[in-house]
Amino acid sequence: MSNDFRPLVQVLREIKMLAQKRSSGFAYIVTEDNHSCIVRLHQGQIQEVVYRMLRNEEAVQRLSMVSAAKVRFESSGIAAMPPGRAPLSENSIEWLLGGFEHDLGGQQYQYAPAATASPPPAVNGVAPPEAPVVVVNPHVRQALEQIALNYLGPIAGMLCQEAFDAAGGDPQKAIVQLAGQLYSQQEAQRFSEEARKALAALR
Repeated sequence: MSNDFRPLVQVLREIKMLAQKRSSGFAYIVTEDNHSCIVRLHQGQIQEVVYRMLRNEEAVQRLSMVSAAKVRFESSGIAAMPPGRAPLSENSIEWLLGGFEHDLGGQQYQYAPAATASPPPAVNGVAPPEAPVVVVNPHVRQALEQIALNYLGPIAGMLCQEAFDAAGGDPQKAIVQLAGQLYSQQEAQRFSEEARKALAALR
């Protein structure tokens, strides 16, 4: 699979081919604006889509707005959905397995790398301050990822990245973001308690 950004319709055709081959594993999609999406396949069935802290129908809807992306597939024997998770709707599955051709197939995307934004002009000869760079303690991130792995499976790393981005690097806010990805209040509470204990142990 290509490492170059291509029109989304071409990426979705590769997902469709994986389904036709009855593949099991995870398709990792990276969009041109550097957001991650994971498509879970099990024996050719598309079971779950996660994109920008959204899951399934909302994730597919947001993904459909992407112009260009690239994809990498990792085969896995543990791609079956964990029990208790809501399945992807039939409408979303049909769109991912060919319905996208109606929406995207006729559009001739011509991908060009995003232009680098020009710095804001100086005011009265004084350059504006640069946006602060969010730095996350690697030990904090690793601790959260290890706990999230038990609850979210292989997509935990991607969701942790999205959570820290959305939380501006604040670990406590990231925990709240990640807890919101879980399907039951009990699960979310257990995760939050474990995560906060792990962070406290690092102090």
